[in-house]
Amino acid sequence: MSCGPAGPGLPGRSGRTCFFIQAGIGTAFTYLTSGVFLSGLAILMGAGDILVSYLSVIVNICGVLILAFPAFLERFTSRKKLTIALTILSRLATLFIVTIPVLFPAGIRLYVFVPTVVAAFALQAQTTVVLNQWMLGFIEEKKSGRYISLRQTLTLTVTVVLSLAGGRFMDLMEGKYAGFALLFAAAALMGLLEVILLAATPDGEPYQSSGRSCRFLDIARLPLKNRCFTGFVAYIFIFYLLLTISDSYTMVFMMKYLALPYQIVTGLYMMISLPQIILLSFWGRLSDRYGHEFTLKMSIWFFAGETLFLSFASAQNWFIFIPAAFLISSAANAGFVISVFNRRYELMPEDSRIVYDNFYTAAIGLGSILGPLTGGAVKGMIDARTAAADTAGFTGIRILYLISTTGILLLQFIYFYSRKETNHVKD
Repeated sequence: MSCGPAGPGLPGRSGRTCFFIQAGIGTAFTYLTSGVFLSGLAILMGAGDILVSYLSVIVNICGVLILAFPAFLERFTSRKKLTIALTILSRLATLFIVTIPVLFPAGIRLYVFVPTVVAAFALQAQTTVVLNQWMLGFIEEKKSGRYISLRQTLTLTVTVVLSLAGGRFMDLMEGKYAGFALLFAAAALMGLLEVILLAATPDGEPYQSSGRSCRFLDIARLPLKNRCFTGFVAYIFIFYLLLTISDSYTMVFMMKYLALPYQIVTGLYMMISLPQIILLSFWGRLSDRYGHEFTLKMSIWFFAGETLFLSFASAQNWFIFIPAAFLISSAANAGFVISVFNRRYELMPEDSRIVYDNFYTAAIGLGSILGPLTGGAVKGMIDARTAAADTAGFTGIRILYLISTTGILLLQFIYFYSRKETNHVKD
């Protein structure tokens, strides 16, 4: 199998095609082994609300762990070989998760589950960083918004198909372990195809970095010296923290407190994915025309609308407010995923990119840890005060959505004011 000839470093069509196909196969693996299915497997093993809430943002959380890796990874000159090695390791670690209920007794399953999930998704986070570095050599800068939008369109198409098929399948299996085992088996096939495809993808120019011998302390110091990049990272870090205060509880909110079946939950999440197939093209053109910073700022406003609508959802009206919230989330995510990818590489120097990218990923991970922790603490206090009420946990989650809404709005106003002042000083 071959994606066609391409010289080292050439942004040829063959390389872009390979990465385009890889996006679909990689998404299939990730979808089948994470999200609602990973949460369902955890609930089957007796996981509580807080653990399940963390699973929804596990990739971002585990990004913190990769901050220690750049000093080692910068030594590798071939992004292709490094990506393939990390892909194999991350896929094997992820597939091990589904064997836990078979290999270990009920009393210790979660103690094995948690470190396994952390290791698997930390490897996935690092794999994504290195793959992106490799892929950048094949993307034309002026068309990066449109290329990323096409790539995301494919991933969303795969997500929609698997949402329909996977949700229906798990309902037929009545949420039993055999259903999860079969889903992970299908993911194993996707992982094998992904490795074969990556092996057929052209390599880029040998990577040389002045940070190849950097010390661990330099990993944080180097990005912090770049004020523009640090400001961008701080903005996204705070945004993730505020969003995940409540958004990390959405899965448990629907599955536990609203008691919605798998098919409905996956169908609702499809309302986030499906419209993006159209919206991504719009955001991609907008980002290329007006700039990635503009698109990023505009997309984040929509997340405040998502959390606001979710705060109104209840057992009586969820079929109105959750779809409305998810449609807004669709618009938000379509713009965010394109702009945040391109904006960070726009601000990132070409040298020591793994150092900068891991720093960014770690910051996002830290925000995704502190968000659910903060949300859990607030929810715990609310639940304690309303312990006698039947809707204790339910009320706590809805208040978290209002906190996220208020926080995101304040962040946007502060950011706009600070940028206005900065531009005024420059003038």
